[in-house]
Amino acid sequence: MNGMITTGGSELARLDYLSAEARICAESLANNMLRLGRVFLEAKTLVKHGEWQTWVHDNAGMSVRQAQNLMASFERFGGNPVYDGIDKSKLFKMLALPEGTEERFLEENNVSEMTAREVDAAVKKVREEARVELENERRLRQEAEQRALEAENRPPELPAEVAADLSEKQETIARQQAELERLAETGRLTIEEASRLRKENDGLRRENEDQAELLQDAQQEYNRLQGDYLNLQSSVAKGDAERIPTDTLTADTFASAVRQFIGICARMPHMSHSFAIMPQSEKTIFDELLQTVESWATASRKAIDTYSAEEALIYD
Repeated sequence: MNGMITTGGSELARLDYLSAEARICAESLANNMLRLGRVFLEAKTLVKHGEWQTWVHDNAGMSVRQAQNLMASFERFGGNPVYDGIDKSKLFKMLALPEGTEERFLEENNVSEMTAREVDAAVKKVREEARVELENERRLRQEAEQRALEAENRPPELPAEVAADLSEKQETIARQQAELERLAETGRLTIEEASRLRKENDGLRRENEDQAELLQDAQQEYNRLQGDYLNLQSSVAKGDAERIPTDTLTADTFASAVRQFIGICARMPHMSHSFAIMPQSEKTIFDELLQTVESWATASRKAIDTYSAEEALIYD
């Protein structure tokens, strides 16, 4: 049928062709519902503003809501022969499946032999399992965040025996320094004794420097843990953005979340100087998180511009 339109490619000629194809699909909807959904998607971009409802009724004999359901079905299941022949009511039920679970659902359920009610129950079971899994992941994430926060707030600690040994050496150095000063004052300091004490002092200083290096190593380990904590926060934010929540989001809840986000992050556009002197590794984490927010916002904008997929009977 695609050969019906050859040259010219005018919108009017294309729309006439789609009108004829819509009428043919509507006559055998059981086998052509996905095809009709594709026809509606293409035709909607060509029909003049305000004439869509009339066009759908004249060419397919159905309501706009029914056409929306068919368009949503094609966007979700079109182009995959696995879904050919599945009854429309069952496909409408499957629209409620979390994205990416469709093929697994078909592997675990013989949809062709199930009733629409049984398909609906199976879909609800999948959604409930996804919700429980999401809640478990959220709980594990919160526990991980709490452990990371505790690690961040805990100062680096030297082993007790190392700290005691370091303190003892510092006291010894102080006592010997005081002894040197005392002997110098009384004039009873000999060259040999002064040399011995200096050498011993130098040895203690070297040991003290070794202990200081241990302290520096402990500080580096603390810095590494803090870096891991920042990476964990970045990984958790991405995970959340990629997961598919199953609970309902209301406008009030979204407004509250946006106010909380802006309240915390409002300073970010004014941090030019801070970012200019920030280490590249930390700046990279900010960049990755910002990309996650941008990607989430783009996907959310796309979602808000689409129609909801609720079941609607096409024929009695």
